[in-house]
Amino acid sequence: MIDPAVGLCSRCQHCRIVKSERSTFYMCQRSFTEPEYRKYPPLPVLRCAGFDAVPPERGGSGAP
Repeated sequence: MIDPAVGLCSRCQHCRIVKSERSTFYMCQRSFTEPEYRKYPPLPVLRCAGFDAVPPERGGSGAP
């Protein structure tokens, strides 16, 4: 699901949505292997060198 309030993370294959009782967080899984990426980046993310669009077969539009 593309969410303009979240930016690129909402359509990136490296993003994992973490939900708690009252909040939703967008975790960058690249942060586990590449320290230059923040685990929970401030939103909206408008530019990211590590952005990889979710492939169409996984429900993404395939376009950045």
